[in-house]
Amino acid sequence: MTERPLGKWLNLRMGRTPDMQPVSVRELQDWQFASLRQTMFQAVRNCPFYHERLAGVQTGAVHFPADLEKIPFTTADDLRSGPENFLCVSQDEVARAVTLASSGSSGPPKRFFFTAGDLERTIEFFQYGMSSMLGEGETILAILPDSRPGGVGSLFAESISLLGGETVLPVNPSYISTLLNLLLDTHASCILGPAIQIHALARMLESKGIVINHVRSVLLCWDVLPQTSMQTISRVFGCEVFSHWGMTETCLGGGVDCHGGSGMHLREPDFFVEIINPATGKQVPDGHKGEIVISTLSRRAMPLIRYRTGDVGCIMPDECSCGLPLRRLGAVEGRLDGGIVLPGGNRLDLGELNNIILSHKDLLDFTVEYQTEELALSFKLDVLPGAKPSPEIKQLLMSYPKIHQACANHNLKISTRLANQDGTINSGFGKRAITVNPTKAGNL
Repeated sequence: MTERPLGKWLNLRMGRTPDMQPVSVRELQDWQFASLRQTMFQAVRNCPFYHERLAGVQTGAVHFPADLEKIPFTTADDLRSGPENFLCVSQDEVARAVTLASSGSSGPPKRFFFTAGDLERTIEFFQYGMSSMLGEGETILAILPDSRPGGVGSLFAESISLLGGETVLPVNPSYISTLLNLLLDTHASCILGPAIQIHALARMLESKGIVINHVRSVLLCWDVLPQTSMQTISRVFGCEVFSHWGMTETCLGGGVDCHGGSGMHLREPDFFVEIINPATGKQVPDGHKGEIVISTLSRRAMPLIRYRTGDVGCIMPDECSCGLPLRRLGAVEGRLDGGIVLPGGNRLDLGELNNIILSHKDLLDFTVEYQTEELALSFKLDVLPGAKPSPEIKQLLMSYPKIHQACANHNLKISTRLANQDGTINSGFGKRAITVNPTKAGNL
């Protein structure tokens, strides 16, 4: 008998009695690949893109992970060039369409389509994934966007209502003082949201000397924070810190810790994950980092087969102590195309800058811009009211070996200045990134 909520969810999705012992890893994989073969059959039959892309591929012969290497990849550029060509249902069956702007300075956006059933499966995953963190009658402060029907905030709130809980959705995630007041006023027992907002919330709470004991769990999504920030969040709120990974391509929900720091159990009834070497396209063994590739198993409106996400992560090689057969994703470390190349050839990514800057007790958030022509890195610092750590942060940056080398040998210029000093941060919803060559108004 399983007592784990995700174990009950897995049994239900596989048509089993909820309280049965979980299936074995091999049984789950066999079930997944049967679902994948059916998905590919339907995609070839109904989806213009895959009808052409998979022509001549023996989709019925895909039984094991190694067999996937016979299947061509799907890329973000494929989606941008014709999202409607991925539709497997009529427009009348589309319950929600989401448009994501290009991560570059130009180019067409990606567009995703979901049926009502696709969205219901996401609600179900949220419901079971959150059930160990939130009790009936409790409140969660969920720093999530889009409370419109079908939006992530709305889907999440619906999942919490199924648990008998209440969701508070802040309007603006940048106002940390407002988030703090909401947390205190609602007596929320759980906080969910972008890691940087929760980091800033913990720093502000600590600076005010406020001690609370009603938060029992924190769930971080989107960005990965340095260990010092994770420890600060855990210490200030006095609770376990969980992680979630997901993206629009996974229909928002993707993977969630079953206990703090355990690795994120993947949403395996709904997609299969591979980790590949981004240079060769070959699968890498569990425990090795690479690019995350997903193949959807239950998506009706818009299946994705061997979709290269651009996120970097690894499948954890050991079994989870909870006994579930669901594989676990280790901490997602960022994007393949993230970071910048400094003069001299060293690559610098946002994770490194987080480690340097967010360790300072007065820092809530920061933004960074890189001007390649001027060889200049400029930092804007969002700090606690009254704090002025700009010189200290510049010294920390200048002493970091990669930056020190670029400054000493290649004339890289570093500047830091205070930005928000009123408990507000620059970051909103979504992932933070280093901005490269921002467009100047005089060049428009």
